[in-house]
Amino acid sequence: MDQGMVDEFLASRPYSQATRETYRRVLLLLVQLDGLKRISAADLLRFVDRVGWGNSQQYVAVCACRAFLRWRFGTAHPGLSARVKHIRPRRQRVLTAQRALDLLVIFDRTKVKGLRDLAICALALDTGLRLAELCRLKVTDVDLNQRSLQVIIKGGQWGMGVFSEQTAVYIAEWLAVRKGNAVTVFASTRTWRPLTREGLKVIIRRWGERVGFKLSAHDLRRTFATLSTVYGAPSRVVQAAGRWSDLAMVEHYTAGITAEEIRPYLPVARLNP
Repeated sequence: MDQGMVDEFLASRPYSQATRETYRRVLLLLVQLDGLKRISAADLLRFVDRVGWGNSQQYVAVCACRAFLRWRFGTAHPGLSARVKHIRPRRQRVLTAQRALDLLVIFDRTKVKGLRDLAICALALDTGLRLAELCRLKVTDVDLNQRSLQVIIKGGQWGMGVFSEQTAVYIAEWLAVRKGNAVTVFASTRTWRPLTREGLKVIIRRWGERVGFKLSAHDLRRTFATLSTVYGAPSRVVQAAGRWSDLAMVEHYTAGITAEEIRPYLPVARLNP
C-alpha cells in the first residue's frame, strides 16, 4: 500500500481540488499503518486522535479513511463503523460593514499591487468566491459590461457570480496594468504567473495584519453572505449568488448576524409616531 494507491483512489472520485489535497494528507498517513486490511474502528479513532487535530479535522479524516477503506477492501471492513461526532464550531469571523470599509481603503490605487489587491478584495466581498475560484478565474469568463462572471466552483461545476459597478471599475483598472499571459484575472505582480491558493492565502492574511485583525478568504465569503443579508437580500437570492446548494449553508454562513443588525428595521422607528 503506497502513495500510488492513494492517488488511484483520489483519481476515481469527483472530489474538488481542496478536498483532494485534504484527503491525500490524511491517507498518506493512514497507509503507513500495519494491518490496514483488519484495522478496527477503535484503531481508526486512535489514528485520528492526533495532537493538533481538532474536531473538524478529525471528522474529515474519518470520512476520508472510511471512503478509502470501503474503496480498497469493500463494505465489510471493520473500520467502517468508526464515527466522530461533528461538533458545531464556535462563531466564525465575519467583517462588520465598518471593518469591510476599513479593509477596502488600505489599498494604494497608484501602485500595481494595490490595484490587484483591491480588485481581489472587492470581488471577494461582492461574490463570496473561494480561494481556488479567485485563482482560477479567467479573463474570458468575466464580463465587465454585464458585471458578471463564470467560474468552476467546488464540485467541478460551473457557477455564476455578479458584482457591483465599483468592483467592475477596480477590475478594469487592474487588467489595464496586468502584464504577462493574461489567462487568469489575478497574477503575481512579481512573476506575472497566476496566483496559487497558498500565495493568495498569504496575501489576504497580510491585509488583515495591516488593518489589525485576522483575515482569511473564507472570512470574506462569510462577510458577503452576512452583509448581503443585512442589506436586505432574501436568503434564496444569497444562496444563488453565493453558489450554495441549499439554504442551510446560507444560514451557516450568516450565523454571525446579531440582534444589533435589526436597528435599521425597528418597527417604531419606521412608524415614526
